[in-house]
Amino acid sequence: MKIFFALIVLMSFTGTLLASDYQTNYSTSRASGTIMIAGSGTYETDLNKDLRESFWRINTDAALFLFPQFAAGIEFGYGKDMHEELDDVAIPEDDPTVYETVSMTVGPRVFIFFGGKRSELTPFIKAGADYLIDKEFIDEKEQERNSKEMGLVTSAGLLLNLAKNVGMTVEAEYNFEKGTDVDEIDTKQLLIKFGIRSFLGE
Repeated sequence: MKIFFALIVLMSFTGTLLASDYQTNYSTSRASGTIMIAGSGTYETDLNKDLRESFWRINTDAALFLFPQFAAGIEFGYGKDMHEELDDVAIPEDDPTVYETVSMTVGPRVFIFFGGKRSELTPFIKAGADYLIDKEFIDEKEQERNSKEMGLVTSAGLLLNLAKNVGMTVEAEYNFEKGTDVDEIDTKQLLIKFGIRSFLGE
């Protein structure tokens, strides 16, 4: 499985590099005062089971370039994990029990972009922190709500400029979430994210 994901990432970067050869030259250096807006999404579902199981997540961020190639802003995230299952004593006509977990995040972000005035491929790094809220539902009735004080996020990525102010991104993101107790570590994740970024300004 790890080899499979590594091949996907390698193919994505290779395709990005090849596509950049056909770009026209234009200035991609972001000046102070430029506004950046981005969105990304993921969805997965299990098609091999009789009972449904799915996960989806969307992220959006907005930032302002305070200095050339340096921006600061805020990111919002919303995700849902859902699966259905029948009780052991249920009869076939019974509806399955629906379990849902909803995760919401919000937090500050800083971005540093690299590359010159004629770089169709623009590497960047991103860092920030999240405030997280998790909710658990059974048959649409809220059962539990957990707040997590801190989730540290860092990522490195590439922006493929499709036009002067629009581009596609691929990011490798490391997500470290700590619970409300100092010694409680909830998750550590490494994610591959694809998205679109737009820029308003010079």
